[in-house]
Amino acid sequence: MVHSYVRLDAYRTSLVPQTYIAQVTRGLEAARRAGLKVVLRFAYNFGFEADAPLDWVLRHIEQFQPVLRDYKDVILVLQAGFIGAWGEWHASTNGLTSLTNKQTILNALLAAMPTDRMVQLRYPGDLLALYPTPVDRNTAYNGSNQARVGHHNDCFLSGPDDTGTYNPISQKSAMQSYLDRMTEFTGVGGETCQVNPSQHRTDCPTALAEMRRFHWSYLNLTFYRPAIDRWRTEGCFDEIARRLGYRFRLVRAVVPEQVSRGERLQMSLEIANEGFATPFNPRPVQLVLRARGTQTVYTVALNSDPRRWTAGQTTTITVDAPLPANLPAGDYDLLLHLPDAVSGLSSRPEYAIRLANQNTWEASTGYNNLQTILKVQ
Repeated sequence: MVHSYVRLDAYRTSLVPQTYIAQVTRGLEAARRAGLKVVLRFAYNFGFEADAPLDWVLRHIEQFQPVLRDYKDVILVLQAGFIGAWGEWHASTNGLTSLTNKQTILNALLAAMPTDRMVQLRYPGDLLALYPTPVDRNTAYNGSNQARVGHHNDCFLSGPDDTGTYNPISQKSAMQSYLDRMTEFTGVGGETCQVNPSQHRTDCPTALAEMRRFHWSYLNLTFYRPAIDRWRTEGCFDEIARRLGYRFRLVRAVVPEQVSRGERLQMSLEIANEGFATPFNPRPVQLVLRARGTQTVYTVALNSDPRRWTAGQTTTITVDAPLPANLPAGDYDLLLHLPDAVSGLSSRPEYAIRLANQNTWEASTGYNNLQTILKVQ
């Protein structure tokens, strides 16, 4: 994963030239070739400088809409951006931090993005103001605007209020309770920004507890480096690296020894999620039968959503699928495939999910070998 700013400093009150839009497009094409996903943010500065008037912000969003749609496959998530210093939704020079203007810009971003991609807001207070009731299991992933809004904290663990993240601090408890509920179903990430040893906010126990509570999927590895180094020194860095996002482990597969052609394959898989979060973009689940001799594959689509393989729990996937009557008899390896949902990436192994088990991953195919043989007769 990479974090990328699109800087619009030179175009605060003018249209973005097509040559610059083409440059952004080339960057996303390079990410696609390299097998990367991008956390994207548009900004008019990299510090406390001017942003743009509202009408120009909306025009710029409209200009980039085709790019956002054409390259959704490599855009992991869009940070709301555009407003204020660093595009972090504070210190606007054009009055963009009013709730009305924030909502206008957020709605424009959600309309510009494909409906299966999320936008992240910087401040929990904005989430509470815009969507007073947090998204839950019943409303998650339903395509509504609220279901597509996550959170990024760019001063994680930096002090009692995470340097203004929880503003006002008197409402921190309410904001955290809100995040506790909605982050199970939305994308969360960000970065640290300082170390406060006396407050113990950046120590390992606190970091692990809050990443688990708020379902963190990604974290800037290069900033703030002293905070990252503290986790290395205290010994939790490797655990954080393993558990950011999802970490799926096959607990067991219950598979019949044999099945007849034309009959139903009935089996189950138990998948433990030992990460802090789940995938927050759609992803199919496929069972692959691969003939041991010819290596011919037969794919069974499973009715399961990895976005609902809850962190800290084990999910049972039940398979009850008919086998074609003309399926050749013989021995088949069983494999689990979790490919990217976008057709252009679905066949690329580097975009498939790898299970945490040993000796299951096939780097050449993107399959997870269940180390089980099914006899078809």
